[in-house]
Amino acid sequence: MTAHVLVLARPDPENADIAKRYAEGVQPLLAAAGIAPTLRGPVAEALAQTGAGTDAGAEPPATAMMLDFPDVGAARAFFAQPSYQALIPLRDAGFLRMDIYLVG
Repeated sequence: MTAHVLVLARPDPENADIAKRYAEGVQPLLAAAGIAPTLRGPVAEALAQTGAGTDAGAEPPATAMMLDFPDVGAARAFFAQPSYQALIPLRDAGFLRMDIYLVG
């Protein structure tokens, strides 16, 4: 059963080069896994933003992306693989926000 992964991100403008290196590192991993985004685009506006971790006036993510994996195991394995794990320092340094959710 298809597993959907939703990625919400806001790059750090002061570390745009690092965010770009992260993206350049993830793209070949996705290609090797046969995964292409089914949705990718800018977030136009936040219609609602409440709850823990949402500061009043906090900016919404800049981009949203949906990735479809063959199943939950494949999605989890992708993010657990050593090649992806090695990119986490770039992800953490290059983005003000990066939320990755397994949907459904």
